[in-house]
Amino acid sequence: MFSNTKFLKLVNFFRFNIINKSIFIKKNFVIYIFLLFLGFICGNLFGTFLNFFRYYINWDGFIISLIILIIEFINYLTYIKSFKYRKNNIIHFFKFLNFYKMGLLLGFFTDSFKVGS
Repeated sequence: MFSNTKFLKLVNFFRFNIINKSIFIKKNFVIYIFLLFLGFICGNLFGTFLNFFRYYINWDGFIISLIILIIEFINYLTYIKSFKYRKNNIIHFFKFLNFYKMGLLLGFFTDSFKVGS
């Protein structure tokens, strides 16, 4: 009698969704952590190599605008609505790219504390 309620259907939907996501994360956990740390290292090294970039591009605003544009493009590719209809390999690539982006932003964030103090 109670197995067909909307609430239980919703609970089962969330449970299966969480189980499927946890299986996917377990399968690719090492790659996710590696890309997160790689992005973190690249974010920290950006401040070190900023003078090298300044040799080719004189204006710092262009460098920062280019980084923001790349990050927003990765966000667009990752969270687009037609994302579900793509092939599995492309979905994995964008998820991996998203973890690299998160590590890069974390590296920028921690490097800004080093510069500010």
